[in-house]
This record gives sequence, C-alpha cells and structure tokens, in this order.
Amino acid sequence: MLIHDIVLLPSGDEVGLTKLSEEKFALHVPPGMENMDAGKAFALLYKTFCVFRHTERQRERLAALDGTEVDTSDGRDAGDTGGLAFRDLLGLDELFERMDEMRLLGLRLGRGHRFADIHTRIDRHLHLALYDDDGAPYLERAPGQRRELRYEAGDIVGLYCFVAEDFYRRFLDLDISTAWGRFTGEGLALAADFRHRHLHVGASLYDGDRDACEQTLQHLRHILRMIDRCTPFRTPTYRALHEGLDRFLHGGIGTRTAGLIWGVQDFWAVWESVCLVHAVARYGGQFETCDFEHLPSALGTPRERAVWLAQRRRLFARNELERRPDLVIVSAAEAKVIDFKFYTTPMSSRPKETDGVIDKRERDFLNIETYGLLLQNYLLRTTPHLADSLSLEFWLPGAAHGSAPYARTPSWNPPLSVVTLPSAELIDAYSKLYRAG
Repeated sequence: MLIHDIVLLPSGDEVGLTKLSEEKFALHVPPGMENMDAGKAFALLYKTFCVFRHTERQRERLAALDGTEVDTSDGRDAGDTGGLAFRDLLGLDELFERMDEMRLLGLRLGRGHRFADIHTRIDRHLHLALYDDDGAPYLERAPGQRRELRYEAGDIVGLYCFVAEDFYRRFLDLDISTAWGRFTGEGLALAADFRHRHLHVGASLYDGDRDACEQTLQHLRHILRMIDRCTPFRTPTYRALHEGLDRFLHGGIGTRTAGLIWGVQDFWAVWESVCLVHAVARYGGQFETCDFEHLPSALGTPRERAVWLAQRRRLFARNELERRPDLVIVSAAEAKVIDFKFYTTPMSSRPKETDGVIDKRERDFLNIETYGLLLQNYLLRTTPHLADSLSLEFWLPGAAHGSAPYARTPSWNPPLSVVTLPSAELIDAYSKLYRAG
C-alpha cells in the first residue's frame, strides 16, 4: 500500500481505510478533514486510534452499541492494555504497537553458511577429476557444494527495523527514541545495515515520488519472499513477524476487494473521547461531572473520577436509570450541559416519533432535554441564580468553529445550541497524547 494511492472521502459513521481495489484505497475522514493531505490525515487518525485504545472503555458496551470491537480481550478497565477498538487487517497494531523489539534479536541468530571443502572425501569425486601432466587430479567443481545465501532468517529483523524506522520517522513524524526506547540504538543500526546491504540511501515507502516509493515497496516484498524461502525453521516469533510484514506490505493481503480494512465502523466513541480532551483543555478539568469512560487514562486522576461519578449519580440517577451526560459545567458564571454527537449531516430538525419508532436523533434530543431539566431542578434548590443561565449544547464535528441556537416553537427551555467544532484541530490536539508518558 502506498500513501500516494489513497484518496480522501467524507465519512458516514465509518472512519478508516477502505480497500477499493488491489492498488486503490479510500480514507474516510470525519467532517472537517476532507481537504487535508492524505498521508497526514492517515497518520493523524492512526495516532488518534492508538490514544483511544488506552481509554477506560468497556468492550462489551462498545460491541453491543456499534460492533467496533474485533479483539477478544477486554478494555483497560478489565486489566488488559492491548484491546482493540478498530478493525486492523493491515497489521499496523501488531507491528508498531504490540511488537516486542528486544525479542526479535533472537531471530538474528540465523543458521550459518559454510563452503563445502572439496578436499574432504575427494575419492568420491575422482570420476569428475581432471589430471595434470604429473598425473595429479584436480576438480573444477564438487557436487553438492553449498552456495552462500544472500537472505536468511536474521534479515527479517533488519527488514522490520527499516520498515518501523520509516513508519515512525517519515509517516508519523515521531522521534524514534519515543517509539523504541532502549531498543533505539540497536534498531537504528539494524535498519542502517539492512538499507546498506539491500536498498539505496534514500529508500522510503513515504518520502519521495510515487515511482520511487513503488520501487522500494516491490523490492521489500521480494526480499520478504526470499527470506521466507530461505528459512526452513520458522519459530512462532518469526511467523508472527512475517505475517505482520506480509499484511502490511501487501495492503491487507487476502482481504476482500471492497470494505473496511483499517478503522472503526462507528466513530462516535472516538469523537466523544476527542471532545473530552478538548473540554479538559478548555475548562481545566473543572467539571461538575462527565462521562469519563472515554477519557484517556493520562487525564483525570482517580480522585477526580470518583468525584465525577458521585456527582453524576447524585444529580442524574432517577427513576431506575443512571443517566450519563457527556459533560456538565457548573461555575460561578454559567451552568451548561453538553452532549457530544458525531453527526455528518446538519441537525436541521427534530425527527420525533416515526411510525411508532423513536429515531436515534430523537433519543438524543430526549436525553439532553432530560439532563437539562434534572440539572435545572437541582440548581433551583441550591443556586437559583444559575438556573436562569442554564444552557444546553450539542458538540458536532465540522471544518470551523460555529454556534447556532436551535430556535423552534415552542422554544427550548433551557435554550439549546448546536456547536460545530473544527475536528482537524481537535483531533490533532488529541493525537499529541500518542506515546506521551
């Protein structure tokens, strides 16, 4: 797969990479990211999904709601740090997030090669001998002599190091020591050695014109095939690494022609996480309460989370339901209930009930209405002057910041506004949490 072959398309609920043909891919991006460079958008979403993996989400709840979980492990809240929230047929997570580089060093101990000694048991080859004038036999060649192999199992480690260094530096624009840690020195040496022996100095899958990157890709595919052909003993570590590299270099080899090969079926949970991080930056984490399930673990102390949970239950747990508003702000100056919604079309009207079925958007309106009334009731009892200033907001992705009152008859009380946030800026800020601490 080449970055040059990716085209950007607006998303529906789905955000990620779709395979259109063997050499063509479409990256579906949130509203507001359609005009970005394809490579930068892909890198931004990659880091965003990696950050999202380290939220405290519940795998069972996500799977039931939108079916994005494809890994059998639980989320971090159940004690596992490797759970996936996205479909990954490219092997990116296996190669660049889960790989234990120090374990790969054992693969460098490839089988040795020796030249057959033609003077050993020469009597077996006398029928092929030539004789000089003195009658001394000599052999021009000896059957069965081993030839030196150019590729061996240990070379796959160098191939991986080259691919990983290229990925981190030229694709993610990341400091390699941040990604590799104590493996950095060894990894850079192996990558440089591989490049020196098998590639040219400027070889890259991302940096350069399409033809140069295509040549590098085809060469890496050939080298991987030759390494595998020359490796008779394949350990589990070797097999896992080879499979990951094979999938990566072939753009999800073996997948169907069309369909999502990397990304999430429904971006709503990731958008909620992005909005929470934005809210932390905007309000300094001074929330009355919030639904912190999708807040990255690096943000929000256990004490803060305990306070938020207690406040949420005290204000919104009523009538057999423990409601979970996304964000509630109560300060000396304002009171506000905010709901994060990943809609790719404008909220032009309230759908209400259709043929006895409540539309999802109508449920969203019902929920924020209930949140507002419950908070207003609480403020009337505790701080009446804030009850009149209470407002409701939907936060939606878009190209730029904007806010429009949702003016309808009868009017909303508390008043409702639809706020559009610049998704590219918010996602970029969110992605900076990648490998941070």
